[in-house]
Amino acid sequence: MRRVEVIEDFERQFNNLRSKSIRYFEVAFQDLSGVIRGRILKPGKADDILKGFRVDAFSTGFTSVENSDVHLLPDPHTLRLYRTRMGIVGFLIGDFYIDGKPFELYPRNALKEVVGGLRKELLLGAELEFYLARNYKPLDMGGYMDLSPYTVNHEVLLEIIENAREAGVEVKAGHHEVGPGQYEIVPPPMNPLELADTVVFLKKLVWETAARSGLQATFMPKPFEGLPGNGMHLHISYVSGGRNLLVEEGELTSMGSSLIGGLLTYARPFTLLTNPTVNSYKRLTPGFEAPVYLSWGRGNRSTMIRVPVGLKGLSGTVEFRLPDSSGNIYLKVLSTVFSVSKGLEDNIKPPPECHCNVFESKGLERVPQSLGEALEIAGKGVNGIEPLKPFIEKISEAKRKEWIAYLQSLNGHDHGSVTQWEIKEYFYR
Repeated sequence: MRRVEVIEDFERQFNNLRSKSIRYFEVAFQDLSGVIRGRILKPGKADDILKGFRVDAFSTGFTSVENSDVHLLPDPHTLRLYRTRMGIVGFLIGDFYIDGKPFELYPRNALKEVVGGLRKELLLGAELEFYLARNYKPLDMGGYMDLSPYTVNHEVLLEIIENAREAGVEVKAGHHEVGPGQYEIVPPPMNPLELADTVVFLKKLVWETAARSGLQATFMPKPFEGLPGNGMHLHISYVSGGRNLLVEEGELTSMGSSLIGGLLTYARPFTLLTNPTVNSYKRLTPGFEAPVYLSWGRGNRSTMIRVPVGLKGLSGTVEFRLPDSSGNIYLKVLSTVFSVSKGLEDNIKPPPECHCNVFESKGLERVPQSLGEALEIAGKGVNGIEPLKPFIEKISEAKRKEWIAYLQSLNGHDHGSVTQWEIKEYFYR
């Protein structure tokens, strides 16, 4: 659809919304560290939204202070309506421009370009995990897929799912997760850009829905000591003309193997993007089903890459279990798509499949154990990742400061538990 057609379509939608007394719009974006920022508008006409507004890119982590003006233009395709305590609000996601051109270091712009160049249909699904809490304590005492009304609070979960449906996101499943007060929602598979936009919107929706019930919702990777962490497993499918290219007749294809090979090859240098906070590495510890070692297996929940098993062999997707939902979602998805593409282009073969409990194995290479180690690995670089190098260098600048601030908060003491510094820094991100 041409830009003029997009504008005309949005103007029709805007006039219809005005007639329904919807007056407020949020135009949002994720900063370099993944904080959802934006501006609330009360527009009189559609152009008051479409023309966008100026943003301080220095304060959002993207530029130096002496060259900090960028223009945020909303993408009309991202319009969602959702309920807040103030009524129904229109939510849009925008892109950064400088001198009328897309800002190259803005991750959503980069992901748009990559997705536009995909020749086959790459789809991503996500398992979005979060805790519901009251006064920083888990809301209930439920467990995995618990349905008991005495131990779980499904009213809030069902409200989230219904609010998402009203906004045009048909959440296909939701359930109580392993931890007390922990829940998961699963949006349908979609192209990588749409998935990233949807995750940003769903995080905002979950926060708002929880707040209306007097609760807190957190996507923090490890908010509670001794309890399971929040991941964001990505389910990858690859099709052409309706044909699944990863699995045929219940068995992994050569392309499926190469895709797994690409994910494993680039997992360590991209961990800074897939798991970008101090707290991310408190989740990546043995004993909680979070991946620790570079490995893959069929139906094996101890591995980093899992090929789910269905009724008749493999189900048709590849599950990447390393990422969490902290940080910039577009960088996370961008690095995953890059790894997949390199695996397929270079025909990268994975190591042998793991049939055992990986946590009890020896000799396997493991993921970084701290943000400091992830920074060190990313700094060494690896051949073939040049297109993402500017993003790694930029995020490294911010994350070095974050790592130093965390170490200073410890006053020189080694602290493996979840700290108050982390709660303050990440609980509402």
